[in-house]
Amino acid sequence: MATEEAKKESSSPPPDEGDDKARLMDQLDSKCVIRKRYVVCLLCFLGMVIIHSMRVNIAITVVTILDKAPHEKVGSSKRAQELPDVDWTPTMVGVLHSVFYVGFLITQVPGGYLATKLPTNRIFGLCICLSCALNLLLPTAIANVGFIFTCSVRVVQGLLEGAVIPTMYKIVNDWSPRMQRSSFASFCITGMYAGAIIGFPLDGMITHYANWQYMFYIHAVFGFVWFFFWFLFVYERPEFDPSVKDDEKKLIMAGRDQVVELDKVPWKAIFTSLPVWAVMVCHFVRSWMFFFLLTNEPAFLNMFNFSIVENGIFSATPHLLKVLCCILGGIVADIVLLKSPCSLTNVRKMFTCFGFGIEAMCCYALSRVQQGYVAIVFLNLGVGCSGLTVAGWQVNHLDLAPQFASVLAGISASFGTIGGILSPIVVGIITHPQTLWNWQKSFILTGTVLAAGVIFYFFLGSGELQPWAAAKVESGEEKSKPPDVKEGDESQQLKGGPAVTNYSSVDPSPPAQQQESET
Repeated sequence: MATEEAKKESSSPPPDEGDDKARLMDQLDSKCVIRKRYVVCLLCFLGMVIIHSMRVNIAITVVTILDKAPHEKVGSSKRAQELPDVDWTPTMVGVLHSVFYVGFLITQVPGGYLATKLPTNRIFGLCICLSCALNLLLPTAIANVGFIFTCSVRVVQGLLEGAVIPTMYKIVNDWSPRMQRSSFASFCITGMYAGAIIGFPLDGMITHYANWQYMFYIHAVFGFVWFFFWFLFVYERPEFDPSVKDDEKKLIMAGRDQVVELDKVPWKAIFTSLPVWAVMVCHFVRSWMFFFLLTNEPAFLNMFNFSIVENGIFSATPHLLKVLCCILGGIVADIVLLKSPCSLTNVRKMFTCFGFGIEAMCCYALSRVQQGYVAIVFLNLGVGCSGLTVAGWQVNHLDLAPQFASVLAGISASFGTIGGILSPIVVGIITHPQTLWNWQKSFILTGTVLAAGVIFYFFLGSGELQPWAAAKVESGEEKSKPPDVKEGDESQQLKGGPAVTNYSSVDPSPPAQQQESET
């Protein structure tokens, strides 16, 4: 019997390389309940949640400033007396929202470039921690100092948070196996939208039942707690982390694109690439709609006379559906790519165009509604479906040029931030005075912006590795074990010096004494 079984095994065809990788991943994940890459992914997700939930603080606060009768929508007369007593107009509020994105715009490209030179885990963590520290100043700035100082604090917060998204893409590229890249990136990006789910109802309840200032303090404390765990557990790359098992390290690095040359970023090729411009346009469209909702959704729902608690809850439900669609979209995209003959380009276009297309139609529908609950239905449908675009254009940076993903993310986020700057200002002008018809006009404009993004990406989007990036990449599948590190390079990186720019020269198993020096 043993001889016959041996003959059958010897006569069976050799397994496919893709099957070997899938089997290896299944075996690894079955040996341990929590793999380190999942811990990094979860903490990255929570960091995105924290900074985006903080942005809701201002949106809820300005509702009580602009509302002519805020005392009717909070829990008691005492709460009403504690509301900020400032005389701000919708235009001033639009400027306050926009100045944050001016700072955000400035550091996008520099943040993406620094992510190729410095430890990304430190940039990501410190930027979030310092932004949380500045959040402690905002209640005093709003109530006691004045509009100009409040805008100044928001500008600095924008400068800090501008580097977060580019470094996040670099972390995803360094910590995720190739076959999980869509789902990993989608999950981390989902943190942007999950922040609104937590921020809107939490801030609404704090304002209604406690003191409006507490929302700023509570979000900052959450950020400090998160930073403690991030600093404690997350290393720049798995090859520097002594807690990562060799088998998991091998899995991650085997599918990583090994960068041969990273000192020279092909700026001209990037800015003349039509697929890159397709991603940039999508980022503009997404930022226009996302920051329109993040900063103005409570004010729009206030037109239907909901209480501040109801307003916070109803403002959060569209983002809850969006998070679910984000996670589902990333998983489905990986399955479709693994199990079907669809090209990567077609998958990216399908998810992008369907998500933005549904959202555009819902915006046009919102330009006609007169009832609050009908408006909530269309907000939920449109914003929820837009979550599918995360598995489309929003992970596209990793397809076009994986080794320059942080640079591409910084460039596209810079272009997208223009939408984040324009949207609050334009909507603030259109909705002055605050009437339902003026809000409906803002949805007509937003629907048109979304439709333009669908058309642009459909014709110019791509999921293929670009020629100007292919010349600088060696497939990690062909080069599973990088050569030995050059003397001095790795020790410098592990001691906090400049990042090793030649990733293909990094040894996946640094000496123990060097591992211990990583913080």
